[in-house]
Amino acid sequence: MKQKFLLGLIFSAIIIFSVSCKKDSGTSTPDSYLKIKKNGTWITYKAVGELGPDLGDPAKTNLGVSASSDDQDEVFDISIQVNGSSFSTGVYSSDNTGYWTVIDYAKGFKTGNLVHFDISDAPGRSPSLYQVTITSITPTEIVGSFTGNYLFDSFGNGTSADVLEVSEGSFKVKRIR
Repeated sequence: MKQKFLLGLIFSAIIIFSVSCKKDSGTSTPDSYLKIKKNGTWITYKAVGELGPDLGDPAKTNLGVSASSDDQDEVFDISIQVNGSSFSTGVYSSDNTGYWTVIDYAKGFKTGNLVHFDISDAPGRSPSLYQVTITSITPTEIVGSFTGNYLFDSFGNGTSADVLEVSEGSFKVKRIR
């Protein structure tokens, strides 16, 4: 069920970006962005954010940051879901059982060879862990950062190629909700 939700989130991000983001030359940082350090290299994506009641369960509140490469072949998402109607700034850890934190990355939308990485534990490695720090929430934007170790392709072959090192990142996103 979690995998279906995550894939739905990824496809939603693609639709959002195809409608809301104009083409960028890639030489400057977009006004609404997410930066990640992927395999030791910094990458900047256009991004949007949302914060509001869960559409399926109004007793929960969701924060989401969705980012995409200019060619929309890569998507990176951060999602946090808390109980109740209040979401505050602070630190959210993926290993906390009091709320739900998801970070995932997918590529291969243009080629049809989709590969999906998320917070899953790779065989023989320490657990995949992330902390997301939300530093500012206004009616028009969400600002924050994250740190972690790696994302894992749990549908892969269990090899080192199924591990994506995403160690840190930051975002400043315009809110669409």
